[in-house]
Amino acid sequence: MKKKGLLPFLIPILFSYFVIVCNVELQAETIVATGEVGYQLNINNFNTYREATSNGVKVASDSNSLSNKTAITSPIQLLLLSEEEAPNIAFLTSEAFNGDLGGLAGADKLCQDLAETAGLPANTYVAWLSTPSVNAIDRLGNARGWVRVDGKPLADTLADISAGRMFLPLRVDELGNFDNTSPGYVWTGNINWAGYGDSCSSWTSSDQGMGEYGTSDGMGYVFKDFGGLSCRGLARLYCFGVDNNARVTVVPAVGRIAFITRGSWMSDGGVAAADQLCQDEAMQAGLNGTFKTLIATDGASAASRFNSDGSPWVRPDGVVIAPTGAELFSSDYIDSAIYQSADGLGYYANSGIWTGAIDPTTAGTSDTTCKNWTDSSDGNTAISGRSGFTAQWKFFAFDPDYQCSATWKHLYCLQDNLQN
Repeated sequence: MKKKGLLPFLIPILFSYFVIVCNVELQAETIVATGEVGYQLNINNFNTYREATSNGVKVASDSNSLSNKTAITSPIQLLLLSEEEAPNIAFLTSEAFNGDLGGLAGADKLCQDLAETAGLPANTYVAWLSTPSVNAIDRLGNARGWVRVDGKPLADTLADISAGRMFLPLRVDELGNFDNTSPGYVWTGNINWAGYGDSCSSWTSSDQGMGEYGTSDGMGYVFKDFGGLSCRGLARLYCFGVDNNARVTVVPAVGRIAFITRGSWMSDGGVAAADQLCQDEAMQAGLNGTFKTLIATDGASAASRFNSDGSPWVRPDGVVIAPTGAELFSSDYIDSAIYQSADGLGYYANSGIWTGAIDPTTAGTSDTTCKNWTDSSDGNTAISGRSGFTAQWKFFAFDPDYQCSATWKHLYCLQDNLQN
């Protein structure tokens, strides 16, 4: 029998305190009913903390106003525990396991036990795992709508997940903690979106063989496929609730647009040509304003090309990439990957991106920028990143010495100033 835990019984208290402390700013900070089954979420500036007090539970949007903090949650998580039809919860396991998970049934039990121990909403939780006879996505049945434990949205439909359309990466565990480990291995058994790959003898072996893994900071297909790991190794699991069917969308945030180019760019065209590709694709998508590429040059950093004090950058669909402009350049992890095309229709994970430096705030050199983006000769190399990731070292500098003769690299494009 499923255990609901203590949290459902605290809903009236938690919600009443949230109303008092946050002045009923539900539309601005948490949840907006769409008028149909499902929820529309505002994920900008969305952090709320709770603590036990002598009078019950206190909720506030500023952790500094609380002492004796016992857990981190969000008001939307409390609302999801109401009698209304709610989205499913998905989480990353806080524990890592070798390839012998006791088969699919054993992996599901791990997910269920962790969810119940953490007091998550009563649901059937299954592991995202494929075997030679089962595709992971088929294990989600007819479920729809998933949010993370912090209340922020993950994905709406099975078709979205299949196509790589995700709001945020699944790097929050059942306790509400973020996975900041690198490289963030997660057992999946998938190769790209095609189906199954190696699966440690259907997740029953830790002695030999390999298992396919995704990465917890990944979005698109790298969420579930980025390579193979020895079955003796340790990796976490993705766990999905599957009982509910609710529409999940986001309230688009206002900010400067950032996207990945559909077209590739040769490394010898010069920065002006790179900026022009960004501007052309923005115009074709009907985006206003000036767009430039996020790329380092010989003697200057990529970040120096933009005003970091301006509005935050958001994806074309309005999902916030980082809370502030500066944090896009300085954070070890951003909130969402820059992997959506300017028109919002394409999602490009694991595409190579010319960047020219080890991070956005470090100046490039002639040796890291294909001679200041003027020479694509064989033998010259430059630093490039990979799209679809939210860990800075991956999205900006995954490949530290890629051949400048490569013809398939793309660009990150950022709007310079917010247009009204």
